Amino acid sequence: MKSKHEVDASTISGWEARGGEPDSSGQSHQYGRRFEGDGTYTIYHVFSGNVATIGAWKMNGLSPKNAARALRVLNNPLGGVKK
Repeated sequence: MKSKHEVDASTISGWEARGGEPDSSGQSHQYGRRFEGDGTYTIYHVFSGNVATIGAWKMNGLSPKNAARALRVLNNPLGGVKK
């Protein structure tokens, strides 16, 4: 059985391969990364402060590496893909 961090990494890898998160409008988003007291990170919308939710995935409890990758994909209108 995969850990939450492995599942998160797999989801983010899929986003990177497809050029962005699902239903991306191609516009730059405004998400931030917040360190939580348990050693994990949460991705949040900077204007509302709400935890980012993409599809059914509520983006909290992320490892540092997965949070950095997710933030790069979410805030880049090209999905973090280098051209």
